[in-house]
Formats: sequence, structure tokens, C-alpha cells
Amino acid sequence: MSETISGHSPSAFWHRLGLAHHNWPGRFTALLGTILLLLITQPMFSGHAFAQNIATAAMSLVLLAALYAFRATRIYFIIALALLFPSLGGRLALLFTPSPTVEVISAIFSCLFLAVTVIALVSRLFIVKSVTLDTISAAICAYLLTAVAFAYAFAVVELQNPGAFSTALFQNTPGRAAPLIASLHSFIYFSFVCLTTTGFGDIFPVSEGARSLSVMESVFGQLYVAILIARLVSLEVAQSMMKERE
Repeated sequence: MSETISGHSPSAFWHRLGLAHHNWPGRFTALLGTILLLLITQPMFSGHAFAQNIATAAMSLVLLAALYAFRATRIYFIIALALLFPSLGGRLALLFTPSPTVEVISAIFSCLFLAVTVIALVSRLFIVKSVTLDTISAAICAYLLTAVAFAYAFAVVELQNPGAFSTALFQNTPGRAAPLIASLHSFIYFSFVCLTTTGFGDIFPVSEGARSLSVMESVFGQLYVAILIARLVSLEVAQSMMKERE
């Protein structure tokens, strides 16, 4: 390098990790951070007095971070923005007035918003020419957001057809707490079981709608690892070979 890097600068930190300037954490790494915050806080604060507020804040951060990550993509931004308002509006309304209808509407728009985000992430991953830290973060984001999107889809099925699963995923919510927000971690848990095809057997779909969604998520999870992750690995190998030849 032509310039001396200060030992306490961000450049020096990432340089010691073997990461060049273009490999610094970016918008997809920030999105990944908000997703991990959501996944950690959901079960951790389950049953807490402020669980509903924390869940709403965490999910709102994920939605806003996703919108920020693709702010330069005009088509996505317009579609996502149109889905964001009813999604966030529904969640805020549930803080004051729990309503099954509002829960269904909020869950549907949240699911659609996340689905559009996953499509945008996967589309980007198929056109990248090199693998960076932010590229890896984008791949992880797409995988994790798929599980959250399906979690909302499962919640809609249960709201519309109580008893769609072998175990009641909605918890008893005393006071003014909205069942969906308070029980979202249960749907996320089942969704990850399907996505990773773990199959613990403690919860299984009963209705046709729940079964269809479970199969779709399981197939997507296997294809995602087999196709997309394999492509990123091959890009990294090709990238390393080109560097060795230089």
C-alpha cells in the first residue's frame, strides 16, 4: 500500500483481518445486525412486560434497514415503500388496540415486504462478480429473512385457520398484548425447523395450507444452499486463483 495506515484507524483494523477497503462492513452487514437483533430479542424477552414494544421496535428496525439497503434500487424501493407503511402501521396499531383483522393485515404485508427483500437480495447475489464481506452478509440476510417471511405466512394460516398446527403456537397474552407480536418467536422457531429441514417433531403442520407452506420452505432452504451458496464459493475460488496469477 502506498499510504501508511494508522494503527488505530478503521482501515488498520480491517487490514489486519485481511479485508481491503471495499470489503468493509456495508449496508447488508447493517441489515444482518438488525436481523440478528430481532432473532435474539424475540425469545429473550418473551413474556416480559415490554415484550410487545421490543418486538415491534426490532421488527421495525429490520424493515427500515432493508429499505435503506436497497434505497438505490428504484423498483424495489417503490414496491417496498408501498408495503412498509401498512406493515409498520399495523404493528403500531396493535400496540394500542389488539385486533385479529389488523394482525392478519400486518402479517400479510410484513410477509410480502420480506419476500420482496429476499428476491432483491437473491437477484443481487446472482449478478455479483466478486465475493466481499457485504456479499456474504447479503447471502446470510436472504436466508434468515426467508425464515422470518415464512413465519409470518404461518401466522396468517393459524390466524385464519386455528388449529393448523399440532401445537398452539399462539401464547395466552394477558392485558392488551397482541397475540401475534407476543408469539412471533414460536412461528420463527417452526419456520427455521422447516427451512433447515431439522424436523424435531414437536410441532408439525395439520392443515393443507400449513403443510404446503412447510414443503415450500423446506425445498427453498435446500435449493438455496445447493445453488446460491455453491455459486458464491465458486466465485471465491475463482477470485483467489486470479489473485495468485497476478
